[in-house]
Amino acid sequence: MVVLAYAGSWGQTSSPTVSSQVTASDDRDVGVDFPPLSKGPLSLIGGTVVKVDPIRDRVLLRAFGGRDITVDFDVRTKILREEAPVSTRELRPGARIYADTSLVNGRVFAKTIRISAGAATGEANGQVTAYDPEGQKLKIRNAVAAEPLEVRITPETKIRSGDRKVESSQLTVGTLLHVSFHAREHANLATQIDIQAQPGGTFTFVGKMTFVDLRAGYVAVADQSGTNSYEVAVDHLAPNVKRTLKEGDDVVVHAKFDGQKYQAQSIEAAQDQPH
Repeated sequence: MVVLAYAGSWGQTSSPTVSSQVTASDDRDVGVDFPPLSKGPLSLIGGTVVKVDPIRDRVLLRAFGGRDITVDFDVRTKILREEAPVSTRELRPGARIYADTSLVNGRVFAKTIRISAGAATGEANGQVTAYDPEGQKLKIRNAVAAEPLEVRITPETKIRSGDRKVESSQLTVGTLLHVSFHAREHANLATQIDIQAQPGGTFTFVGKMTFVDLRAGYVAVADQSGTNSYEVAVDHLAPNVKRTLKEGDDVVVHAKFDGQKYQAQSIEAAQDQPH
């Protein structure tokens, strides 16, 4: 399975728990200081190993769809074959792998690499950059791949918005979505598309404010489960409202998705909301 998750300013993020695992057969140096891992979203990338650089701890991966991506790893990376830890020496050209990745200092870093011989299926979180209704081709932008992911819609593709079944005409440019697909040699065939947000849509986020950067014009709100975090622009809020925004406050945010980001229309203290 290959999952590509877009991590732009409008994106939904979750904070991974970093764990270290070095197998007995692994001879990598564990006495080196490494940069901290990103607290942004994890992206699962799948493809075929083209080249392994054991000196720089890098893998050149040909992802499904033909894009080449360089993936870094280090002693914190768990390398698994059928859920059993294996050595980095198992990473060989031609192997099919799936890597849980995040961006670290602008580079794609693998937290976990799974070596698999399974069938090629995939999932992607991203934003629509183009849709060709005649050719039934959909292009999706994500944070990891240099080029958009292209999937083809078939008569069997299920398209949903919430609990409703919708037509492919709803796949407008700027729409946020999740797509599941079968990766083929010449095309990625979409099996299901779930629309998450469309330009002009309104949303309510309830949770704790975990980050405030008024200079950049953004705040982050973690949902009540603590699983997801949402970046919301505050450009349209009055200055006196912005000055009241503090990390740790429980808030209710009413926002509109403008095709690029969630734009706050109002932010209120949670206890001020009617019960």
